Formats: sequence, C-alpha cells, structure tokens
Amino acid sequence: MSPAWNQRDKQGTLESKFLFDSYDVLRDFLDDVADVADEVGHHPNLSFGREHVSVIIYAQDKSLADIDFALANGIDEAFSKATEETKA
Repeated sequence: MSPAWNQRDKQGTLESKFLFDSYDVLRDFLDDVADVADEVGHHPNLSFGREHVSVIIYAQDKSLADIDFALANGIDEAFSKATEETKA
C-alpha cells in the first residue's frame, strides 16, 4: 500500500486522493478500480471531479483487515497503470 493512503479515524477507514492530467485517463482509472473491487469483493466509496478521484475504504468489521489492504493495493496498481500509460 502506498504512503498516499491515510487512516482517517480509529474506525478502520482508509482514504486517498489521486490526481490526473486528463479526464479520459481518470475515467479509465475508475473502470479499473471497479474491476479491482469486484475481484476483491469489497467496494470503496468514490467521488471525482475533472482531475481527481477521492477514495474511501470503510473496513467491513470496523477494524482494518487484509481485504481492505488488498483493495488499496489494487487501487494503487490501477493508478500506476493509468499514470504509466500517460507517460508512454
């Protein structure tokens, strides 16, 4: 899990914000996040604007578990993929 994730409170909440240079890349990232969430079986709260996506992961059992970190890691990988594609 990248250092971009913060534990928001003691209830087991992770949050992060991802910035993008284009809306098209942001949209592809959202699609990839949806795929990761389906694979892991845990779905984050997402909000987005033209150049950013905010992600909040609420722990299912009120304390962070492997599933929460698996989702965060998958989202980090989706972001890396999105930013690598824009550099190419």
